[in-house]
Amino acid sequence: MNRKLNNAFPIVAAALGDKLGVKVRVGGHEARTDGNIIQIPAYDGDDPDYRDVAWGYLAHEAAHVRYTEMSYFTQAAASPIRKALLNILEDVRIEKRLADIYPGTRLTIEKTVRKLIDNGDFAAPTPDDHPAAVLQAFLLFGLRRGELGQTALSDLADSAERTLEDRFPPGAVTRLFGLLSEVPGLTGTRDCLSLTDRILRMIQEELEKANEENPSGLDDPAGQDRPTGQNRPDRQDGGLDDSPHPATEEGDDSGALPGGQKTEDNRGSVGQAPEDDRKAAADSGMPSASSSGRDSKDKAEVCALRAVLSAVDGDIGQDFFERARDAIRVTGSQSADISLPTADEPPRSLQGGLALLDKSARESGRIRATLQGLVQSSRLRKPVHKRSGHRMDGNRLYRIATGDARIFDRCSHQSAPNTAVHVLVDRSPSMKAVVIHDQKVMGSRIELAWEASMALALALEGIPGVNPAVTAFPGRQGADDRVYRVMDHGQRVRQRAPCYGFGTEGGTPLAQGLWYAAGRLLACREPRKVILALTDGEPDSLDATQDILARCAATRIEVVGIGLGLEVGQVFERSVSILHIHELRTRLFELSRNLLIAA
Repeated sequence: MNRKLNNAFPIVAAALGDKLGVKVRVGGHEARTDGNIIQIPAYDGDDPDYRDVAWGYLAHEAAHVRYTEMSYFTQAAASPIRKALLNILEDVRIEKRLADIYPGTRLTIEKTVRKLIDNGDFAAPTPDDHPAAVLQAFLLFGLRRGELGQTALSDLADSAERTLEDRFPPGAVTRLFGLLSEVPGLTGTRDCLSLTDRILRMIQEELEKANEENPSGLDDPAGQDRPTGQNRPDRQDGGLDDSPHPATEEGDDSGALPGGQKTEDNRGSVGQAPEDDRKAAADSGMPSASSSGRDSKDKAEVCALRAVLSAVDGDIGQDFFERARDAIRVTGSQSADISLPTADEPPRSLQGGLALLDKSARESGRIRATLQGLVQSSRLRKPVHKRSGHRMDGNRLYRIATGDARIFDRCSHQSAPNTAVHVLVDRSPSMKAVVIHDQKVMGSRIELAWEASMALALALEGIPGVNPAVTAFPGRQGADDRVYRVMDHGQRVRQRAPCYGFGTEGGTPLAQGLWYAAGRLLACREPRKVILALTDGEPDSLDATQDILARCAATRIEVVGIGLGLEVGQVFERSVSILHIHELRTRLFELSRNLLIAA
């Protein structure tokens, strides 16, 4: 099935990445980012729900790439609760900042949040959840609703707030609300880490205060299970806090109260004392849980504080975009044999580039003169005879006798070609092959390719209405998911001359190169779009190449293969072959009628 490229998932993903100012690579089955490049799976479907989640994930990760200083996350990585709280604060900050510049991302991200809620990926915390999970849910839902206006979270935020107030001491809750009032003023990742540490320090202070007011059964003088120095929150100035976080003592049976009552289960969540323990307390003359409910609740609240500070990874849930990443993972049936590569800056050689420019300029001048003459003459349409005008056609004067007064010539002009041309240069190892013509060595295929691409770009950029670009594939270290952006649309050859002329490596990922060129062309305003692929005609995947060529044809992107030293008709429906740079003028003359002359 030939599908158009305009709405193809990889093309839209790359276009969104360009709009948001980040690099996007489409390929594989997983979504991830390395802090510089965002990878989106090679999804091959039209499910709008999938796309909504994917675009929200892309926008969110773009905000991280643009605004997050990852070194602060490295500092927080040793403590699960510290990392989780930092991530919530930072997510809110960066999404708000991104929406200030790109207002549409606010709706895009909210759609993702709503889809995840509708799919049942998030629910309000329950009284049995770990206190760290309750705190995380309160911050996650409440800040997104309050700071980002994500109204889909309103019910979850209200429920999380009630659970927080039920599980934590009133003083801690009040101080937490005071600290969260600083969220709108956060300006960087460091500010978010500082606020994270002050929240954790506040919880530690509240725990110490409770221990001082009622030390019986709550203090942990042995200091067991305290977070290590790596897990302690930083001071506000970035240094480590001198006081360790109080944590549950290893020998106190997970927060045992007098009389053997337990306030925490083995995960640290608050539970109720067993019936046998209540009876034992009554027999011993101690007040039962029912007769000292406030006292038990106080102790449960203190244990909740302690549980937060000693939380491990399993006690804390995922955030929205960890879930979104999982949701857009694709299976074999959903994925496509495509990889939309990212573009890197090529290696530069000023001396080599200028030498190639000098050599190509002589040939391109003749090519340009030929093409300009052809284009100019084609823009003059065939004369139309009118009843009035300034110039009579002598060959039609006899028509006056028949009553036909249409004897005046009138010529009209067509618009400029209005064509975007993208030149692809194959730099695979097979391009090292030497081209021999008439028993003479003409140079290697890659040398011919660079000369031809530069001469062609020079010729085309001088013609009004033509917008050329040049890309080399594969990219850095021969990776088939990367290309080299030699000259983008809108740039000039002389400015980019040092970027031409580098060597060969890797394989021949022609399909990926065509995907990239097609994506760049779709971003151009010119209505006519052409790809010229200079190659030796041996792609790594013929099936994938034929698939993208069919998609280009369905999208009315014209593709012409230019074989260097051999025929490439077995790959391209339209193709020519050139053995030497001096043949380029003739070949371009043959192609120009279809490529540059408006129909």
